[in-house]
Amino acid sequence: MKRERYFLIVSIIIITLTFGGIFFTGVQAEDENDIFSELGPFLRAYQAIQSRYIKEVDPSKLIEGAIKGMMESLEDPHSYWLDPRSFEDERIRREGRVGGTGMVITIENGSLTVVSCIEETPASQAGIHPGDKIIKINGDPTEGIGLPEAADKLRGSPGTEVTVTIQREGVEEPLEFTLTRVIYKIPNIKKRLLDGNIGYLKITEFMDKNTAEDVKSALVELQNKKITGLILDLRDNPGGLFSQAVKVADEFLSSGVIVSVRGRNPSEDDVQYAHPGGTALKIPLVVLINRNSASASEIVAGAIKDHKRGILLGTRTFGKGTVQLDIPLEDKGAIHLTVAKYYTSSGKCIEGLGIEPDIRVEAFSPSEEEKEILAKLRKSKCVEEFLAKHPSWEKEDLCPLMDELSREEVYVDEELLKRVLREKDEDKENDILNDLQLRQAMEILKALEVLKGVQK
Repeated sequence: MKRERYFLIVSIIIITLTFGGIFFTGVQAEDENDIFSELGPFLRAYQAIQSRYIKEVDPSKLIEGAIKGMMESLEDPHSYWLDPRSFEDERIRREGRVGGTGMVITIENGSLTVVSCIEETPASQAGIHPGDKIIKINGDPTEGIGLPEAADKLRGSPGTEVTVTIQREGVEEPLEFTLTRVIYKIPNIKKRLLDGNIGYLKITEFMDKNTAEDVKSALVELQNKKITGLILDLRDNPGGLFSQAVKVADEFLSSGVIVSVRGRNPSEDDVQYAHPGGTALKIPLVVLINRNSASASEIVAGAIKDHKRGILLGTRTFGKGTVQLDIPLEDKGAIHLTVAKYYTSSGKCIEGLGIEPDIRVEAFSPSEEEKEILAKLRKSKCVEEFLAKHPSWEKEDLCPLMDELSREEVYVDEELLKRVLREKDEDKENDILNDLQLRQAMEILKALEVLKGVQK
C-alpha cells in the first residue's frame, strides 16, 4: 500500500510540474535527474507524514498544501493557487454572472478593502462604500486573509446570507451589514450625457469578453448624439482581460504601439499595435484615473497618455504591470501565475509605479475635524427629517437646517452639508456636484470647445 502511495505521489508531482503539458518543453530542457533529486526531500517528507504522523492524513490535502506553499514562496501577490471551487467561481465571474454581494475587493496595506460596489447589488443597496475596510466576515477577522479566500467567503448560493463588519473612515464604531447573496450580471460599462453635450463612459472592469464591443457600441451611440467631448472613467477599475484592454485602446488610436509584453522566453514576447478605423479617433478626450485603476485599465490609460490622445486627470494609478495566466491542475484547481510584464508604448513598465495623470486632481478628502462632522451628519435625525420635507431642496432651505444642527452642537459649513445631502439623493442626479474630478474634466472639455470656437 505504501509503495502504491509512493508512485501515486510521484505521478501527481510530475503532472503538477508539467501542468498538462504547458511547461513540458521547459522541463525537457533541464537535467531530469536534477529535477527528481530536488523532489527527493519532498517525497521523503510526504512518506514520513503518511507512514509516521500521529493520525492518517488525506493525501489530497498534502498535495494541495504543497502547491499552495510553492505559490506563497514566490512572494508575488498576483500569483496564487485557486482551489477547485475558487477556480470554478472565477470562471463563472468571467462569464459575467456572479453569485454574491456585488463588492469588488482588494488587499490594500494588509487590509481587505472595498474597491467598488456593482450597482443594484446587495452591497450597493446596503450602502457599502469604496474604501471601506472589511474587518470581519461572518464574525471571523480578516487580518492576514488572502484575496481568493476572502472572495470565497463572500460568494455563495443565491438566497444565503453573509455578514460583513466594516471600518469606515470618519465613523468611529464598526458598521455591520447582513447581505443576501444574489446572482447578478456585472455591467461592463455605464454611459450618460452630461450637460447635454458631454459624453460620459465608465468602464467598470475588463473581465467580460464582450467589453470592447460594448464600449464600441456606446461610443457610436454617444457620438450619434453629437457630443462635443468625452470623459472615459477608469477610476476603481481593477482590470481584467488583456485582450479587451488592447481592443478598447484601439478605438481611440489609429497607429503605433499600444502595449508590449515581455516574459522569460524572448520568443514569446508580443507587441500589440493600433489600427486605423477606431470609433473615437478625434473626439476631445479626458480620462479619469485613481489609485484603484489597475492592470488592464492602466494599459488603456498608458496608451492614451503616451500617444497624447487625451488628458489623464485624477491621481496616480495602482501600478500593476504584470500578466497572469490560469494554469489548470487536473482536479486540483489551478494556479494563477505571473508569466510576463507589460510595457507601455514608451517602453515603461509601470509595475509598482503606476501612471501619473497629466492633471493631478485629488478626490474629496476630509480633514479629521470634517470626518467627525460628516459622521454626525450621516446619523443625524435632523438631516433625515429635512430630506423628507424637502426632497428637492434649494440653497435657501439650508439656513434653518444649519441653525437646527448648531443647537445639537453640530457646526457645519454649507458645502459640507450639501455633500451629505447629495449623498442621500436617491435618484443620484446630484452625484456630479460631489465629484470634483468629474467636474474638472467637464470644465476642461467645455474650455476646449470654447477655444475651438475662438480659433474658428
